[in-house]
Amino acid sequence: MFQRRLCWMLSSILQQKGDVPRLIFNVAYPANEGNPTTESVCSFFRKEGLNVVEVVFSSRNEFQQRGLIRNKQLEKVNADWVLFADADMVYDPLFFEDIGEKVMTVLKDEEKCISSRRTRLPVDHCCLQFNEKDSREYPCVVNDVASLVNGWPREKKPLSKNCGAGYFQLIHVEKLRARFGNTYIDPKNARDQTLVHLTPSDERFRRMLGGVVGIDAKPQYHLNHERCQEVARQW
Repeated sequence: MFQRRLCWMLSSILQQKGDVPRLIFNVAYPANEGNPTTESVCSFFRKEGLNVVEVVFSSRNEFQQRGLIRNKQLEKVNADWVLFADADMVYDPLFFEDIGEKVMTVLKDEEKCISSRRTRLPVDHCCLQFNEKDSREYPCVVNDVASLVNGWPREKKPLSKNCGAGYFQLIHVEKLRARFGNTYIDPKNARDQTLVHLTPSDERFRRMLGGVVGIDAKPQYHLNHERCQEVARQW
């Protein structure tokens, strides 16, 4: 599960600097899973000062359809903009100041899906870190987390050309709702299969909005993880 990586992600949000927009962190998860549980992570970071909203599902099987999960999350969005992101990202300390400035100026009228590239960290290094080396007691705040991961090795393969992956999809909420309501994916058209790492709802969402606008953003780091086909690997 992703709870430890989620602590790193939330630590990086807690450590944002500059003119930071008002951020609401909406996390969807299956109930009572992980070590620590997602419930305990949310409670911990709420006490640290983050505005955390929880969308809880009764079972992991119910949680496999990512597009339907994001439909449920959209119903609870109370913000001008929504950023759909995976739970294993770490952000540069000026990331959200930069994004906030962009949505107030050059992106303020954008109706398409906005996306940006990420820095992928090697899966072997990340898994060794989280599965063996890490001695922290979670949940916890990871100090100076963006600088820490910036010092890790980079994945050797080139950047993906897919600038609209599900880890960063920024949307103007009012414009989305005016056209499609609280819809990430039509339930009749949901075909996500998380167990084989297929999330076609992300691509359909981008097409529904008319495509992707790519932007340059401050660094965002992917704390890479085991894929389903790799779970037999020993760490």
